[in-house]
Amino acid sequence: MDDSGNNWGGGRQVRSPSNRPRVMGIMVVVVALLAVIGVFAWQLGWLSKLNPFSRPSAPIVVSIEPTASSGDTLLRTYSWRYDGRDWELTMQIPEDLHLYYSRMERAPLEDYSIYVTHPKDDAGVTDLLAGELKRLAVQRGYNAEETVNFTANLIQSLKYQEDPPNEEYPNYPVETLVDKAGDCEDSAILTAALLQAMDYDAVLIRFSPVREGDAGHMAVGVAVDGVAGGYGYTYDGEKYYYLETTSTPWELGDMPPDIQSEYGGKSDAIYELVRIPALRFTNFTWGVNNRWFGEDTAYLEVTVTNWGTADADDFYVRAFFEGHESGAKQSATYDLAYGYQMSGVATRGIAVPSGGGTLSVELWFDGEVVDDWSVAIS
Repeated sequence: MDDSGNNWGGGRQVRSPSNRPRVMGIMVVVVALLAVIGVFAWQLGWLSKLNPFSRPSAPIVVSIEPTASSGDTLLRTYSWRYDGRDWELTMQIPEDLHLYYSRMERAPLEDYSIYVTHPKDDAGVTDLLAGELKRLAVQRGYNAEETVNFTANLIQSLKYQEDPPNEEYPNYPVETLVDKAGDCEDSAILTAALLQAMDYDAVLIRFSPVREGDAGHMAVGVAVDGVAGGYGYTYDGEKYYYLETTSTPWELGDMPPDIQSEYGGKSDAIYELVRIPALRFTNFTWGVNNRWFGEDTAYLEVTVTNWGTADADDFYVRAFFEGHESGAKQSATYDLAYGYQMSGVATRGIAVPSGGGTLSVELWFDGEVVDDWSVAIS
């Protein structure tokens, strides 16, 4: 040992104990606790509130209307007889329009007014044909009733062509004009479109099938003053005279005997020719979140399609288990333009009754249920 008192010899240096194992142990405990808390939060349904990234995304809106591209026209000539004279008209129909409508998916609706009021064929087809028919009628001095019959005779001259069995497929006016053929709803839709373009107050008249597998029948009703008798229907305070559109020589107010005998002359529905929204469910995705603690909850995502010809504002989806309406859950409210569909409309957190039950789903618009769906969940 030197005079300074420092020991520079070969003695061993002693280090203080490390804290690393203790820190690692604490971290493992903390991670385990967080995992347990996460499981509890998920089971109790808190996770979506704690984690903003788990919230459902905004619904997706896409067009259901097709596109078409062509600059060609389709030449069609129509011949018919009225007032002891032979008539003939030739039209050039834009192929774009025919492609557009022929590719259009048919709506799951009984209200065929949407085929009359769809606006894309007005200027290019129905307005032009209606204008020419009106010009010819004025030229001949026809009154309102005669003008209706004159127009109907053109449509009655087209070939009657039924849809395949159990495949009701209504055509838009452009399709019937190009095909020069159709069944009762096709000719009624075309006639109604032409009369509306000529400023007549017209409606569609539907007769439901009386036997399973039958197609039913459709005709047109026209409000015209001065008609001398005939069959008619009062709707919204106005009398609409029956107009058969599928064969000649029926005129305004005439009802074919087979329609009288088959349906007793009783109509099941009358449809105004006004643009309307028409919302329907078209797809469903659902499931159940099973909880270890707390009650199981159902979640639901639906697709809503607006098949109509007017926009729909403030619709929503409501879901509940039958007998447990107090636990109903409601989606946000949405707007949907015509010709579009919205997917991912969500309704979540619907408490599942013990033993399961029937999940009922309602589509609400303008203060009423416009479509519904249900599924049994065990």
